[in-house]
Amino acid sequence: MHTSKFILSALGLVGAIAIGSPSPAEAKETLTFATYVSEVYSTSQADIWFMDEIEKRSKGEITFERYFSGSLLKAPDLFPGLSRGAVDIVAGVPSAYNRNDYPLSNVTLPFITEKSDAVTKAFGELYETNADLRNEYEGRNAKLIYTRGYAENTIWSRVPITKASDYKGLKIRAVLAIADVVEALGATTVAVPFPEAVEGMGRGVVDAMTAAPFDSAIKGGLSEVGKFGSDGGRMGVYAANMLAINLDRWKSLSPKDQKLITDVAAEAAARFDKMHAEEVKKAAEKLCATVAKSDLKINLFTDEAAAEVREIAFKPITDAWIKWAGESANVDAKQVLDDYISLIRKYEPESTYKTGFEVYKEECGS
Repeated sequence: MHTSKFILSALGLVGAIAIGSPSPAEAKETLTFATYVSEVYSTSQADIWFMDEIEKRSKGEITFERYFSGSLLKAPDLFPGLSRGAVDIVAGVPSAYNRNDYPLSNVTLPFITEKSDAVTKAFGELYETNADLRNEYEGRNAKLIYTRGYAENTIWSRVPITKASDYKGLKIRAVLAIADVVEALGATTVAVPFPEAVEGMGRGVVDAMTAAPFDSAIKGGLSEVGKFGSDGGRMGVYAANMLAINLDRWKSLSPKDQKLITDVAAEAAARFDKMHAEEVKKAAEKLCATVAKSDLKINLFTDEAAAEVREIAFKPITDAWIKWAGESANVDAKQVLDDYISLIRKYEPESTYKTGFEVYKEECGS
């Protein structure tokens, strides 16, 4: 009698364990995430939400090891590390740090748009619809999960810059296509990392610093070391941050896990746009306070002055990019650019994004 009860109890315990344990198909997945960006920025805040939400919705069956601020891989090493499987997921800017490997990702050229949220949507759709861009990632064992458009470009200087001729003869920190723009305007460019450039401008090593999205510029202290701030001629959004997964790792996931990641990614991109707008607003408010208590002057380009900058620089840098990207990727780069611009125009009408200086004028009344 006692023996029968013991056997039944043991069988019940085994059954409970079997029911409560994940099957091999439900085994836990741990994904390693790395970025050079600090947790305080909206790109990272969106990524944190993305990972938290996946862990929650998967009931812990997918978890993340998280490395921010370059603690695992530095900015230039993120996408090469992703390709070789040193990390599962990265968030970074391959167009800046791995330019020759990702030439088509540089399609976010200046003067195309000032709408950050339009870039988020347009580049994401371009990846899904343009085989050449998709092959740029998949050919390097990477799959794009979602995109985040940065804020529009700004310039901070030791001398006033209000028109195209003011660039001539200046030594300016600039990278990517923004460097091509200021060179076309007669400046000499210096390519140094952001933190070094902030310190360098404070010491007079450079006359100005650009290739600086509005919110990053304020957070990075440019409004505190520069004597003058400007939109530089309304160069617009020139870069985007990409969150990508190792393609082999992606293929190893179950269809259920892939769908979950894809669904949450769509929400994360939209959430970023909202977070980013709030970050830009806070940066504008901080700029108001800085101007009120310092000698910093904000000089925005008039419509005529901005048109002159575009007239001088846009066609040369566009033609140069089409030639370089086309030869580098062995594709029709003009078609990629045309597709991107078409998607930007598709999403601009529904954009709710205001540039940092637009918000600044509203907040400061100037």
